[in-house]
Amino acid sequence: MTDDKDFALWLAKEKKALADAGYREVARAFHRVKGRLASVLVLAVTLTSASVAGACSQREYSLVCGFLALGFAITGGLCAVGLYSGPLLSKNVGPEGVDTILSDVPTRDEAQASLWLAYTVFFITGENSKLLGKGRRWLRAAWISLSLTPPVAFVLAVACGAWSAF
Repeated sequence: MTDDKDFALWLAKEKKALADAGYREVARAFHRVKGRLASVLVLAVTLTSASVAGACSQREYSLVCGFLALGFAITGGLCAVGLYSGPLLSKNVGPEGVDTILSDVPTRDEAQASLWLAYTVFFITGENSKLLGKGRRWLRAAWISLSLTPPVAFVLAVACGAWSAF
């Protein structure tokens, strides 16, 4: 009988440790995506300001620089939306939160309490994974916008007749 209880306690603690590790992994990935979005935002703002300066200072390149500025501004907007999409849910709860989580535990022992806390962390990790997925989609959209802006600006400038020599 004690072996079954010891095993149940060990299993509950292992599940809690795995849930905590999963939470940390998702949190690290989330912060990496946010860091990359911030880096691309800085790059987009720099390129937008340089393109605006080019559009205002040189007449023969003003149209293509205007298109570049528009594309880089769109990239910056995508990054800003991705950065402010929402914070991670915290797995840290106060004493009232623990009481709420453990209020539905069928039997009040350490194994069941650890198991319910592990399931709570697992649920929070799942919700944070959804936020991570959104951040990754915004980052992918920003990279696509950043990489497509120069060729699209060139094609639009040629189509509008800005560079009639080509």
